[in-house]
Formats: sequence, C-alpha cells, structure tokens
Amino acid sequence: MTKQELIGRIATINRSARAEFLAEFSEAELQQYLNNLEAVWGDFKAQFVTNEAEPSESVELEAALVAG
Repeated sequence: MTKQELIGRIATINRSARAEFLAEFSEAELQQYLNNLEAVWGDFKAQFVTNEAEPSESVELEAALVAG
C-alpha cells in the first residue's frame, strides 16, 4: 500500500486522525498503526457487532468506538 492508501484506510477506521498529522509518519509506522487499528476494530466487531446488525447500526457502533 502507498502512504496515501495507508492514510486513507486509517481515516476510515479512525475518523479523528487527520491526514496532515498522519503524513508526518513513515509508511512503516503507518502500516504498524493500521495493523493495530484493524486488530482492535476486529476484536470490537467480534464482541459487539452481530451478523444481524444493520449496516447503519454498525456505523453507529463504529462512531461510538471512535468517539470514546
């Protein structure tokens, strides 16, 4: 993945992360951060999001997670 692709993917998971801030990091650092985010998000979904949840519900849960 390119640096811009990494930043874009990170932004879809962590909507509070600003591209300007993320651009200061190397591709390797961004990849590690993305790996961490995906692991945490995967764990969260496994615990709290069921297959029966509507997509809008998943978005609301994601927003709640990001908001803290």
